[in-house]
Amino acid sequence: MSEFRSQLASWEELKRLREHREKNVNGSKKRIIDFVYGPTAVNSCTKMKLLTIVPALLPWLTIVDCVSTARFCGPDVGDDFQRAHVGLIISPIMSMQTIREIEIYWNHARYRPGDTIALYTGEPTNGLEPIYTLIPNAPSGIKRTGLQATFVPTSNLTFVQQCLHYHVAWLRNGTVKLTNCLRTQPHWMTERRAILGSLPISRVFLPGTHDSASYAIHERANSENIVERYVITQDVDVLAQLIYGVRYLDIRAGHYPNTNSVWWANHGVFKSVPMQTVINQVKTFLDKTNEIVIFDIQEFPVGFGKNLAVHHDFIGFLEEQFAGYYLPKSYGWTSTLNTIWSSGKRLIIGYDERRVVSRYESVWPCVTHQWGNVRTIEDLFNYLNRIETESLGHPRSIPRSAMAELTPNTWDVILNRLGSIRQMAEKVNINVTNWYNSKWQRTANIVAVDFVRSSGIIETAIEWNERRNSNC
Repeated sequence: MSEFRSQLASWEELKRLREHREKNVNGSKKRIIDFVYGPTAVNSCTKMKLLTIVPALLPWLTIVDCVSTARFCGPDVGDDFQRAHVGLIISPIMSMQTIREIEIYWNHARYRPGDTIALYTGEPTNGLEPIYTLIPNAPSGIKRTGLQATFVPTSNLTFVQQCLHYHVAWLRNGTVKLTNCLRTQPHWMTERRAILGSLPISRVFLPGTHDSASYAIHERANSENIVERYVITQDVDVLAQLIYGVRYLDIRAGHYPNTNSVWWANHGVFKSVPMQTVINQVKTFLDKTNEIVIFDIQEFPVGFGKNLAVHHDFIGFLEEQFAGYYLPKSYGWTSTLNTIWSSGKRLIIGYDERRVVSRYESVWPCVTHQWGNVRTIEDLFNYLNRIETESLGHPRSIPRSAMAELTPNTWDVILNRLGSIRQMAEKVNINVTNWYNSKWQRTANIVAVDFVRSSGIIETAIEWNERRNSNC
């Protein structure tokens, strides 16, 4: 039976959604998330962990002020779809029986009896029959369809915006009111240069991926071994992530001097793909577009040690490979997007080792990772709410990335208490999408997620870059 996961529809619902449990609603499983305010953290570039606890009432006071700024274009003329959104995501869950399940999500919709949401294999035009339909019974929600999306290799992606086979439509009395598709966004920043060009990166809402190069591509359903369950964070390669719309890459570097490829992209102590492969994918994207990309090297878990000589060698490698691509550090994080575009250099390399950053023009102080180090969805909400609320009165020049994922501890992994990274992303990502679409859309800078296609964070970032920079 398809699972229905209800999501937050309005701020008023925060006061009554006080339990974290599963209920049976109309024969479907309904997961209600408990939103509790409280603990949070303050982080630096090196990801300082949980440090402070604020009084429980403080977020309630700041939230009201934040929500009051969320205005929309034009007068409210009673259009049920003025704020509505419907979209498609790809579940990260994989087993011997399941892979790439299509999920439909929607929010801000004023649904009426008789409304339907339908999934199509093409434009929902006259005569095309849907392959799946549902009846919405809440303003916001998500529904698993049980249908497997067609495998699309990176080689089939182009540098022109594509709808990848599947479309979704909201219908009322048989009339299409709202549509969307499973879409790529290879040029979304350039297409919005008129409204984004005057802004520094710290004031742009950028979709990002966590451990961007820790990916595994599966065409067919398969099971994961214990290492893959807690190492793999993405199901498409870096080039595909960029084509889908990601503009922030979180990279971890490993040094293996006794292997054919000396430099690797890692997730912790596990190496993923040769760094050369990642670099080539980034250069391909930059060659084919006019987009701006942040290549943020945040950790050096293997082979670097305390000897800075390895760092100097690695930066030399980066300078050689990215020659002609990287923006010199002297431009600074306060540079506007227009300034970056005018320079002809659209790659910013962040580097998480201050002792060597000061000696090179090729690498920048890294993006500040805001890492909650939390194990539950409610604690993740608490943490993200704190950092976004704090950002209202504290403008900053160095960009910050909200790391929107759960962090299992050792016993969680041993006992499989939180499930795999895929299972955690399945629970977290639709919530993160909804939160940044209805609560923190005005303050968001970079938001990095696992399994980015299982979120709507790219669509959300694009929409709110338009809204918040056009006084809407």
